Amino acid sequence: MRNKLMALALMLIAASGVFGLEIQRGKLKLLINEKSGRFSLWGSEDQVKPSWTPLFLTDDPTTSKWKLQIGDKVFVLGDDSAFTTAVQATDTGATVVWTSKTVVATLTFDFIVSMSSAVVDGLKLGLSVVNVSDANVKLGVRWVLDTNLGEKKVHFRLSSGDAISSETKLEGTFPDSWASRSVADDKFGLIVMVGKGSTPPSRVLFANWKRLDDAAWDVPYRQGRDFNLLPYSLNDSAVAQYYDSQDLAAGASRNVVVLLGLQSAQSFVGARLGSANPLDDILKKNQDPALGPVAQDIASLQTLISQIDAKLADPGKATPEDIKLLQAILDQIDARKKLLEASKP
Repeated sequence: MRNKLMALALMLIAASGVFGLEIQRGKLKLLINEKSGRFSLWGSEDQVKPSWTPLFLTDDPTTSKWKLQIGDKVFVLGDDSAFTTAVQATDTGATVVWTSKTVVATLTFDFIVSMSSAVVDGLKLGLSVVNVSDANVKLGVRWVLDTNLGEKKVHFRLSSGDAISSETKLEGTFPDSWASRSVADDKFGLIVMVGKGSTPPSRVLFANWKRLDDAAWDVPYRQGRDFNLLPYSLNDSAVAQYYDSQDLAAGASRNVVVLLGLQSAQSFVGARLGSANPLDDILKKNQDPALGPVAQDIASLQTLISQIDAKLADPGKATPEDIKLLQAILDQIDARKKLLEASKP
């Protein structure tokens, strides 16, 4: 791994209680730095005894960044003194608002439930940039995600099945998603949608993190280059998604949506907003008309049992609302069982 002692020291000096907002929903835990708006995302497939694993590098949360290109100037959201930062929890997640004299950038975090899950397993990021000046501007967006789960093996995999272990650029036609899988558990990892459901980027660049971080915007591309930048940044990959500059009239907005989450989801196409209580998500999943009665029950029972086990392990966290939702889910399953029995010849 890279030597980031200096950056880490500066971060520790500047930060006190850095991650002020923590929200856990289903299989995900979101932590947001209230001073900068930077965030980290953690996942756990086990909901009874969660073992939270960061889905990208969290040792230094400043290494994953949103940048705006306004005219010929580049601004790092969360770092640049031209912007103020405000963080707020919402019913569906959280928002971060970066405000300057020229633009207001709002990053919305909405927890989502994939078609293959009964509880939250994904996050919808929505960046909306409004031109609050009186003049037209050219606005571009760049998002760098400092991944690390696959750095000791296969750095990235595309939904097409292709593996990426050296500098690679995607543009034009994109796969549905790319993934960063854990070396310890190939079934665990981060998936980021770049096709269906997300705003198509202008290009996606898999490259050495320091090369991306040192560049104000574009990085000279060299296909097949390794993920090293000697002497300190070794086997250190990251991903940059570019949304090239477009004209933005006074008062107009530009929006970028990215869907991401646990690799087990496989896709977030058709995902719905998650609920504050995972039992409510199970109840909604159990009512999905697209599933047959037996499939509905199978889709919900395993997660329901996990939730019951979690409540039994820590009864103090069980609320009257939890008991009502558990009973409603069991009543649904029992009603369908009786209906199936009555329809037998």
